[in-house]
Amino acid sequence: MRNVIANQHINNHTIKSYNLKALSGASNIHKSKDIKSAKDEESKIVPENEKAIPKSEPIVQIDEQQNKFIEELLKKSDELSSNIIKLQMQIEKQESDFNSRLQNEIKRESENAYEKGYQKSKEDLEVEIKELKEKYFNSINILEKEAGKKTDFLKKIERDLSTTAVEIAREVILKEVAHSSNEIAIKLSKNLIKELKDAKKIKIKVNPVDYKSLNEIYSSIENIIVDSDSSITKGGVVILSDTENLDGNISTRLEKAKNLIENE
Repeated sequence: MRNVIANQHINNHTIKSYNLKALSGASNIHKSKDIKSAKDEESKIVPENEKAIPKSEPIVQIDEQQNKFIEELLKKSDELSSNIIKLQMQIEKQESDFNSRLQNEIKRESENAYEKGYQKSKEDLEVEIKELKEKYFNSINILEKEAGKKTDFLKKIERDLSTTAVEIAREVILKEVAHSSNEIAIKLSKNLIKELKDAKKIKIKVNPVDYKSLNEIYSSIENIIVDSDSSITKGGVVILSDTENLDGNISTRLEKAKNLIENE
């Protein structure tokens, strides 16, 4: 068949296929055939659709399984929550017990530390007191020794001073005796005779320098005799009696005084 429209002009036209219309009788026949074929096709198609759509009973079973699963899940969730709460309570109780034990331990350690510190301080204080006592007693001993030394030193000074005083007195007396030995001998003899109240015979020994003066005084007394003796120092007197003897020799008296001082 030849194309009426040239090929180069086809794009400028809309071309559709032409469908021939059937006659009325023929169309009814064709329609009945088409309806029947359509029903046959529907009968074939419906079973396929029924296969694709699940029935209502399996859906209900799935819902029950889901509900049961959800219930189990909720139950597990409740159990888990309960376990968590119990665990939290146990943790809190353990924390409380731990804090209580910790406080008790702290208190006990504090008391132990206080007791140890108290005992340590007490022991240290006792040691310090003991050391102080030892130092104190040592100091006392040292002071006593020093005091003893000072006492001895003072006694020595006293003896030295006394000895010096005796020596000074000796010098003074000797000087005095050199000027007035007879007067000293007279006074000394009178004092010594007073001590011989019961004596019946008395003999007075004096230095030759003092003899004349004493003989003049005692020559008139019967029981008293004056004798000259060069061993007697000037101003000195030695008395001999039937009761006792008295040495009034000045040098002897000074020597006795010196010995007495030195022996104290």
